[in-house]
Parts: sequence; structure tokens; C-alpha cells
Amino acid sequence: MSPPITTPDFAALAGFKNALATGSRFVWLYEIEVPTSTPTRYRLCAQTEEVTFDGNIYSPFPITHGTMQEGADGDLPTLNLTVSNISREIAGTLETYNGLIRQPVKIMLVLMTNSYDTTPSSSQAILEWDFKITAMSINDEAASATLGDISLYEVNVPKNKIAKRYCRFQYRDAQCGYGGVMPHCDKSLEGPAGCKAHGGDSPDHPNRFGGFPGAPTKKSGGLI
Repeated sequence: MSPPITTPDFAALAGFKNALATGSRFVWLYEIEVPTSTPTRYRLCAQTEEVTFDGNIYSPFPITHGTMQEGADGDLPTLNLTVSNISREIAGTLETYNGLIRQPVKIMLVLMTNSYDTTPSSSQAILEWDFKITAMSINDEAASATLGDISLYEVNVPKNKIAKRYCRFQYRDAQCGYGGVMPHCDKSLEGPAGCKAHGGDSPDHPNRFGGFPGAPTKKSGGLI
């Protein structure tokens, strides 16, 4: 599952291909939410001047991001975001708000028609990504955040919650489907009274296990 991306305006993209050669430039805009009593959005751009987009002002600040990374095992895509800490402004915010873990981050790419413009030529971003901060580190020079999808551990779907090793079905109901002789189930996949153990007299098990074994494993500071 990739981070949500807005559908590009392909007609506009056809005109963008020669933008750099004609003095136009692409600019990355960043929004980082801070959980104050009324949530605050830091709006930043890696420029020397303010940028106004969609009615919001993005302030110049040393900020950059890397390329999207996805593990060989099909892990959720991640991206690294780096923000300068030379002035120590970022350090105070991170200390106050738990490193901004799980806070929303938006990254957008916009086009400036002329090199001297401070307002993008379109009200629609060329690209738009939404992430949450899953890990954070900081030193005297910079803060580095790992960005990923909304945590599966916080996603609730109707009547269910995603769990890696716990079956969400009621024992012996239609979704469970067990009708054998075992007296109880411990709701696990591989436990002594788990779904695999019920496979001795039920060919549908453990295929009917109601958990999500492929969900990423939660570790301190993020997911693997």
C-alpha cells in the first residue's frame, strides 16, 4: 500500500516537460502538524523566499527529503525527511511533543512558471503525498524523520481492528467455520489451542484465521 498520491494533471504535465529549460522551476512544499491544543501546521519550503500556495504561506527553511524506499519483503514504503536544527528551533518542539511521532506530514511538488515567482502557476499540486512520522532522531545539526503510511495499528475498520497474531472472529461462528471436537480456541495462529491446532479435524483451518500475519511488526520508533 503506497502513500496517497493525488492524480497528476497529465495535460499540464505535457507542458511542464520543458519547464526547467524556460526558466521555470519545481518547488517542494512541506506541511508538518504539531499537536498543540489547536493543532498547528508548520508550512515550509526549501527556498530563499516565501511561497504562497492555495492560500497558505510556506516559509523558507533548510528542509529536504530523500527517495521513497520499499523493502524487498514488500514492507510499507518509507521516506526520510531532514530539517535543520542549527537554530535549535526544532529541538524544543520535538522535546515538547514526543518527537512528533504519529503526526501528519504532507509533501507537495508545485511549479513556478518564472524563476522570480513566489506563487505557483497552478492551484493544484503536481504531486501530493500524505505520511505520518514513524521515527525521529536529532543531533546538533539536523532532525531526521522517517515517514510512512498511517500506522496499521491505528486503523479501525467496521467491527474489526487489524492484528497480526490475534483472530478477530467469534469462535465457531460462520466466519470462524470450525465444527470439530476441540473445546476452545486461544485466538492465536500457532498456539496450543490456536488455528493451526484446529486443522486436525477441520480442513479449512488455519486458512480461516482471522488475523493478519502479513501486517508489519511494531518496534520502538517505527515498524518493520
